[in-house]
Amino acid sequence: MAGTMGDSTRARMAGLVKAANAGGGGGDRAGGNYVGGYGGGLGGTWGKAPTNRGIDPRGGAGGGAGAFGGAGAGPSPGPGPGAGPGGDFGGGGGASARPPSAGRQRPGSAVGQRDKIRSGSSGVKSAWDMPQRELPKAPPFGTAVKLVKPPGATMAGGKSTKPLTGIGMDFKATGRGAMEAVGGATGTQRMGGGGGAAGGGIFGSPGGPPRRAGAGGGMVSYDTGPMRMGRAAVAAEEAAQRMGDITIEESEPGRAPDLTDAGLAMLEDQIRDSLRARRSVYEDSKTLLLKMFKSVDDGSGDVSWEEFCQMCALLGVECSIPEAQKLFERFGFKDRLPYNRFAHVLLTQPSRQLAEEMPIRAGPFKDVGAANFHGKIKDKRCRKPLYTPTNWDPSVDAARSAELPNSRLVLQFVYGYNGKDSTAQNLFYNALGQMVYFVAGVGIVYTPPTGDAGSAAAGAGHCQHFFLGHTDDIKAMTLCPAEVDVAGKKFPGRTIAATGQVSSHEEGPYICVWDTRVGSQQGEPELMRRDFKKEDRGFCALAFSPDGVFLTAVATDNSHTVYIIDWRRNKIDGSGKGQMGDPPQVYGVEWNPHAGRHPNVQPAFLTFGKKHIKMWTRENGNWAAKQLTTGRLDMQNVHSAAWLPPRQEGGGECLVVAGMADGQIYVFRGTTAIKSIPGHAKGPQAIQVDGHVAYTGVRGMRLTEKRDPATGDVSRMLLTGGADSTILRWDVTDGQLAEGRFAGPPLVVRSSLPDRGHCIRSLDYDPARDTVLVGTNQCDVMEVADNYQKVLVYGHCDDVWTVAFHPRLANRAVTASEKVVYVWNTEERSMERFTVVGFAARAVAFSSAPLEADKTTHHIAVGGAKGDIVILLESTLKPVHKCKDSREGVTDIKYSPDSRLMAAATADTWIDIYSVVKGYQRVQRCTGHSSTVRGIDWSVDSSIVQSDSADMELLVWNARTGKQIPIPSRDTQFATYTVRLGFPVMGIWPDGSDGTDVNALSRSARGDLIVTCDDDGLVKLFNCPCVLDDAPHRAYRGHSSHVMGVRFSADDRTVSVGGYDWGMFQFAVVDLEPAAPEPAAPQKVWGALDPEGRAYGWTYTPYDVKPAGGGAAGPSGAAPRASASGGIPSREPSTAAAGYPAGPEYGAGGGGGAGGRLVGNAAPTRMHETGASGAGDDFGDYPEDTAGLEVNDEEEF
Repeated sequence: MAGTMGDSTRARMAGLVKAANAGGGGGDRAGGNYVGGYGGGLGGTWGKAPTNRGIDPRGGAGGGAGAFGGAGAGPSPGPGPGAGPGGDFGGGGGASARPPSAGRQRPGSAVGQRDKIRSGSSGVKSAWDMPQRELPKAPPFGTAVKLVKPPGATMAGGKSTKPLTGIGMDFKATGRGAMEAVGGATGTQRMGGGGGAAGGGIFGSPGGPPRRAGAGGGMVSYDTGPMRMGRAAVAAEEAAQRMGDITIEESEPGRAPDLTDAGLAMLEDQIRDSLRARRSVYEDSKTLLLKMFKSVDDGSGDVSWEEFCQMCALLGVECSIPEAQKLFERFGFKDRLPYNRFAHVLLTQPSRQLAEEMPIRAGPFKDVGAANFHGKIKDKRCRKPLYTPTNWDPSVDAARSAELPNSRLVLQFVYGYNGKDSTAQNLFYNALGQMVYFVAGVGIVYTPPTGDAGSAAAGAGHCQHFFLGHTDDIKAMTLCPAEVDVAGKKFPGRTIAATGQVSSHEEGPYICVWDTRVGSQQGEPELMRRDFKKEDRGFCALAFSPDGVFLTAVATDNSHTVYIIDWRRNKIDGSGKGQMGDPPQVYGVEWNPHAGRHPNVQPAFLTFGKKHIKMWTRENGNWAAKQLTTGRLDMQNVHSAAWLPPRQEGGGECLVVAGMADGQIYVFRGTTAIKSIPGHAKGPQAIQVDGHVAYTGVRGMRLTEKRDPATGDVSRMLLTGGADSTILRWDVTDGQLAEGRFAGPPLVVRSSLPDRGHCIRSLDYDPARDTVLVGTNQCDVMEVADNYQKVLVYGHCDDVWTVAFHPRLANRAVTASEKVVYVWNTEERSMERFTVVGFAARAVAFSSAPLEADKTTHHIAVGGAKGDIVILLESTLKPVHKCKDSREGVTDIKYSPDSRLMAAATADTWIDIYSVVKGYQRVQRCTGHSSTVRGIDWSVDSSIVQSDSADMELLVWNARTGKQIPIPSRDTQFATYTVRLGFPVMGIWPDGSDGTDVNALSRSARGDLIVTCDDDGLVKLFNCPCVLDDAPHRAYRGHSSHVMGVRFSADDRTVSVGGYDWGMFQFAVVDLEPAAPEPAAPQKVWGALDPEGRAYGWTYTPYDVKPAGGGAAGPSGAAPRASASGGIPSREPSTAAAGYPAGPEYGAGGGGGAGGRLVGNAAPTRMHETGASGAGDDFGDYPEDTAGLEVNDEEEF
């Protein structure tokens, strides 16, 4: 031994021999953990040298004996009894009061097996000598615990614990890991002897059972440490003996088991943690779990609910029968659970598990046939794989995804007015007293309410109809002042409008002339359309001549080309350069309204804009422009202009007045300015369309006439509206504008916003009611008169970023427009209240339930672009809480369905979870995204949050712990679905999309529809689920590019908000009549091919052959026999297979109604469809407009 054993080892071996010869535990035997014999004695086997480590200071070491006999005794200085006869296999075994978690227990060896000796040079670095850590165990069900991260909740190698099939909670309870409670004498039973009493081994007298609550003044104290390893039979017998003493106790009275996904996932986490605490270098978690299962199994390889609960009790995990039943269902089983399968799923990493078991395909399904798939889907638009639900039925869900929705969106109301970037007059009264204007790409005719407030007629009206003939933004509008004849039909004055749009990707700009009395959803209002080349880009100003013959249009090319169009013949009468420079250089155009009415006044018009004003006249058949000069007056930007009535003393000459940027009014005679008249204040500076900051001065200007019905006298009045929120009424009856001469007192337009006033953008006048129609920079449309002001249509004052609906009141919505939050009533189509929050708002949400003492008031959460969050009362918009936990901004915010938690997605790549019941205290932070978090959704049980990010990553989180759930949430039911990624919405992306096109998404309350909005200005309606690639849909235009938000209400009303167009569109969801089923295709049958019945074969029209002696009949007129399979496709050859052409009588039938569609991807350029989907007569009696701005990727018949 000298050559193989060192001095220290030799000395230790001598000590071992001496201890073995001493027998038992008496004499000079050193105290320590001896693992050679079951009772502590060596008994002829090699054992561990005594190190005096791991000794429980409260109890002494038990006596040791030989492996098969010999009594052992040992000192027991602790409070519990420590002496007991015998060993594990026959003799009495020493017992100790040592708790189960004190010191690491090493598995025993089989009989005759030599145990490994610790090397002397390893010191305390040996696994046997490492300091013992107290590992927390799961408490009994119902025990009040503290939510902390356990120090041992890590895997080998330092990796964080990641639950496999759900989410979990980490618990720490009092004690040393066992289900123990201090009180009276506490004993622990080991495999052999009884705790705290004399007991025999397994082959000797049976040991005492574990002490239960109420027995001997103590409570239950099960040993949850590692089981000792002996022969398999011995281990099984010991486990059986222990199971005989274990009963499954019920949960705390009055408290139901947690059967939610989160609760079951916590149960799984507790099992994992318990296994992790008990595993050793010789037994991993899976081996230990299988061993536990085998101890309760009858050999069948599976366990029942009761046996599963017994196994959990062995691990110290509380599990009730209902929880076991639910867990079985979670793993796909009902009454019996194969525990090999359970152990594999529970302890295998999710990625490896899915890679082993699931088939994989790339991208969304191409057709219904390909949807017969269950497994993993790798979509290029989502960084994480997607998974089919376990109850996926392709014959129903995929077939639905392949059809156009059996509903359509009907545009009902548009909130707002273009008071943002339109430089010319764009708000008019028509001949019927309706207001004509535009928002984004929609021409709007608004019918005001009839009757006074409080009268029986009050509330009638207040509706809109629309012109939907544009495919992009409208930038200019005008009304024809004269009666005209178009194609033999008379149109009264002020009933025809012209609108011009900008160029789009598909086509150049064009101008539409249309009848304001008819909407596109009721008829065909368009009278003329004139297309222009793309180089013209669009139009910034339009104006009809006084006689209605010509239409002047100013393009937005660098030359600002002015076109004079004979619109009824669709012919250009002349053109010229308006002003060189980046558009817009020309702000408006104004015809002389007195031409033709006075013999000395010739047709002429003005164009004006950035530091210029020009007069255009016709000379020798050509239109030419003359520059007007300001003389000694400063040349400024000219924002408005008008022609005064002819002066009698001037030979019928008309003076020109121009509204300047500083609020002054210049008066021109001929081509020179003769004076300036102070009128309005400068007002605040504003960002102009081309980006520079300047004063807007006098933006609105309108010359009006009013005839006295008693005398017949005509009075003329010039209305001017400035950036100072004031309307001045000048008396110009004599054709002169004089300082201080007014036709009435000034009209002041009041604004509710404390930091800004109403800057006038456009004016018109109704002489019958003596009211002024005003369009403002806050995008409101209002009527103003003496002692009267009423807002007819409310709008937003800046970019609109998001919209959210009330969870219970379907008619209440909230929007965020920079620093202002608005609450809307979509039933009354009005704004209820608004407030300034003091920061740029980017996200809003209603609480899911009332949170105030009155049980009716909800909270409104508002998230800002710089990370601010403010909580407002729904009733008064009073702030009740403010916080800021983000630096880069809040992008989405939502309350949990139970309103106990609130989640805020941020551009910092994390999600903050706030406890509402704790005063909006931040309780968790979910980190794991690598880019801006775009959207979030809560599960129905308020335990799970899903989120998507700007880099197309879909993640799922445990809201209670903030941990990421690494497994797919394929079967999780979400209360809302607004993220852009996921299996049910993977078909929303158009061909060629890079994953950034869709800005917002919402699932209907019924769960059968999905609505999206995108960068192309489209609102699209899909069936839900939407799993086919570029699925069929209905698309609706109207918004400008980059529609920022869209949501369904509780009653499936739809609202979309355009970011840059400042508009809000309200749609109704109208269900279509189901399409008539297509006629069944004729089936081939086996029959006679000739009248004689000699030739037989497959045919559509067999001959009826009579029996012998009877004549042959002609081809049978009866319909072919239906397939005997009852709708299952026939196995007989089809027409196509036989090479026959599909004629009218053999084809598949015409596709009418909502279900029919053309093959291919034809996209019409018009924004509405006529007669599509059977929509013509179905909506004739619908009180609102019924066609919608519809563009179908798959056009219907």
